[in-house]
Amino acid sequence: MAMPLVLQRLILHNCKITSHPGSDLRVNSEGSYLSRMDTFPKCLVCQQQFTLKGPVPYLLPCLHAVCETCVISAAGGVISCSTCQRKVNLTDTSLKRDAVRQKEIFHLTVKHRPTELFCTNDDDGNQAVCWCQECEEFLCEYCQNMHSSVKLTRKHVLQNVGSMEPTVSNFPPFCSVHKYDLLYLFDKSCKKLICARCRLDDHADHDVEELDVVADTVTKQLNHHKNELSTLQARQQSHMQSIRQGTESTDRTHNSLIETIGHTFQSLRSQLDQREKELLIDLKSQTKETKANLHAQLTTCKEEWKTCTGLLDYIAKVLFYASKSDLVELESYIGDITRNYLETAAPQTHVVPTAVFNTNSLSTLKSNISVFGAILPREVDEESVKDKDTQTDDDFMADLEKKHKMDLTELKTKIASDEKHIESLKTLTDKLNVEIRSLKSCIEEKETTEKSASKTMDVLLGVATDCGVHLLKSEVVDRSMVLKCIHLKYDKDRVNLDKAHINTEGDLVNRKSDTRPAGEGRLKKYHGTCSTAPLHRPGCPQYWEMKSRVSLDKPLTEGHLILEVGVCRGEQMDMSHCISALPSSHTMAVSLCPTHGGICRKTWKEGKHVLCLPDTLTDTAETSHTLHYGVVYDDARKKIVFIDVKENKVISTFDNVYSSQPLWPMFGVYNPRRLTVSMTLVVGSDINMTEEKKAMIVKALS
Repeated sequence: MAMPLVLQRLILHNCKITSHPGSDLRVNSEGSYLSRMDTFPKCLVCQQQFTLKGPVPYLLPCLHAVCETCVISAAGGVISCSTCQRKVNLTDTSLKRDAVRQKEIFHLTVKHRPTELFCTNDDDGNQAVCWCQECEEFLCEYCQNMHSSVKLTRKHVLQNVGSMEPTVSNFPPFCSVHKYDLLYLFDKSCKKLICARCRLDDHADHDVEELDVVADTVTKQLNHHKNELSTLQARQQSHMQSIRQGTESTDRTHNSLIETIGHTFQSLRSQLDQREKELLIDLKSQTKETKANLHAQLTTCKEEWKTCTGLLDYIAKVLFYASKSDLVELESYIGDITRNYLETAAPQTHVVPTAVFNTNSLSTLKSNISVFGAILPREVDEESVKDKDTQTDDDFMADLEKKHKMDLTELKTKIASDEKHIESLKTLTDKLNVEIRSLKSCIEEKETTEKSASKTMDVLLGVATDCGVHLLKSEVVDRSMVLKCIHLKYDKDRVNLDKAHINTEGDLVNRKSDTRPAGEGRLKKYHGTCSTAPLHRPGCPQYWEMKSRVSLDKPLTEGHLILEVGVCRGEQMDMSHCISALPSSHTMAVSLCPTHGGICRKTWKEGKHVLCLPDTLTDTAETSHTLHYGVVYDDARKKIVFIDVKENKVISTFDNVYSSQPLWPMFGVYNPRRLTVSMTLVVGSDINMTEEKKAMIVKALS
């Protein structure tokens, strides 16, 4: 059976396997015996091995092979690869014959099963003894002699079947249309091999190049792909080794911490046992002292009881034996003794001291035990987790209570100030809106007062600017041209304290909080916080800015996030560590980009990636950067605009922003192990609204 002529290239098959002559077994590099048939490739659907005379292999898009039988009998026209689980729809995909595997099967048959090779010259059924590469035919001994004696083929190089090696056939095949013309040209327009006569007939106006040139170009491309994949594979190997080392290091740390924790709690148990012994000794001593006092009181009381008993007995005898004259004489004597005894007798009450086990600090102790110890990442400063031996528990509690009181006082002051500021802003905003409407009416009705009205407008705009309200076009007095720099605030009660916190300056920092416990309602997944209230839907466009200071401690790796700003619905804000991939979200994120190889600004709309712009930041350790971005939300125009304030340009504009629910501004900060992010909200009158910035916003909203 002749091999197809379209084979031009062969990936050389090289495996470290030795075979035993006359046996169906072979030995691999590890010394184990394997069947020769294990070397033949298999169909990834039916798992049947390919053979020289069996079904032809076809190449799937995943570069795995499937036999012709499975292609024809595919259920529903869909083939599922058992290796990568990828499904291929044959109605949409045209499969090609796998020429490389056909050549591989050919040489594997020659090497391991030469008895299956028969002469293809005359198809006489004789055993093949050699192969003519130019004719691409197997020859028996008779045909070999004939082949060598015929003038046309006597110079052909014949290879014995037993000594054949994998080679690439460089002889061009013959044209199927012009049978005696070689296919040595390639038509780039038709993507097919042609001969010289085809070139003059149907392919005269096409882009045609010699096959050798095209093959060399393809070879260079394949070598380039090979080098790139080899480099990637080396990086993956290094990464896997690093992960394995990290796993081993984690195991060592785990065992070490088990030992440390055991020693620590054994020490605590010993201290508790010692304290128990001390308390029992104190209890025994106090009980002994109390019983001694009670015994002394009992002895004194017994003596007094005996004296009282003797006096009573004598009075009884006097009353029984004494005459009236004796009674008169003894009355004064016995009365004095009785009165003296009654006055000097000990009181009949006593207090028995009761020992009490004081557990006032028990609840505090239990609370401290419940939070004692923590498994911290290595980046945490070890000095910060050591116990301060010079500070007593009372001093620590006093300092903590003092700090909490100061924080509470400061918080109350800020709340009161913010409430007054908000109330003042609302009043001024309402007044401004009334004045603007009145001014517009005056301009339309009284042209003669235009100059005076213009002066009034300037005064009002001055007041509005102080309140964070700006007129985008001075010649247009309309709600749609009034930009409101709203007073957003971070929601401290929702910030995810396991990932971030708000410092004393009011900035959002990508570090977990160790001073405030997490309470009800806090975000658990999102790395940051939201605003205290959602955006107002009706009204003029709203604007706010974020100024972030970023310090790189280590270079970032692929996909590492730095920060994220955007908006989403309330029920979505804690569905993930970031909101970019969520529906109904509109965000801009700063992260390391694998496409551009640097730090980029990426925008996302409703969970879909929209734009990626390279930034001027360098991914170098020990460097600091300042990032300044602005966000415009226009409910009337259904638009959201992200602005780079430093570069004074629009990053991205989202149109058709619809939401059945109010949108919440979101602020995320990430990767504390590699960098430090401190994000400041710039709102209200603190925003520097230049004319250039106004023009940029007007253009984005148009």
